[in-house]
Amino acid sequence: MIRQRVGSIAATIVFILGFIGVGHMLATDPGRLFRQLLFIGIFGLVFYVIYRVFIGRRMSPEDMRYRKTAQASKKRMQGNRGPQVKPSAATKNKKSRKPGSNVTKLSKRSNVHRSNPPHLTVIEGKKGKKKKKANM
Repeated sequence: MIRQRVGSIAATIVFILGFIGVGHMLATDPGRLFRQLLFIGIFGLVFYVIYRVFIGRRMSPEDMRYRKTAQASKKRMQGNRGPQVKPSAATKNKKSRKPGSNVTKLSKRSNVHRSNPPHLTVIEGKKGKKKKKANM
């Protein structure tokens, strides 16, 4: 517990000194500050590109299959963007009500009908059969 406090205090001191240093540099030499920030940004971009080209491309066969399946699923779901919500009974009854009546509003719950059911199969097991018990 004491180590966590010491680390937290040390991090706070480093951040405060960093803000003081950035503020001082901004006040005395803003051009140098912007050059340093630009250099840090370019350096980070170079490391990011190197990571993506050399390290990020190495994927296991499982990752490749997962990515391929995810793309196929996304493509299939984009094709199902039709109207899926039917108007509920509450919205149908609104039209027939009189404007002056004090009827409490029904909860607006819509029925969602899926055009494509989930692609799941039921595997039939040994539901009716009893296990053979050892006779003792």
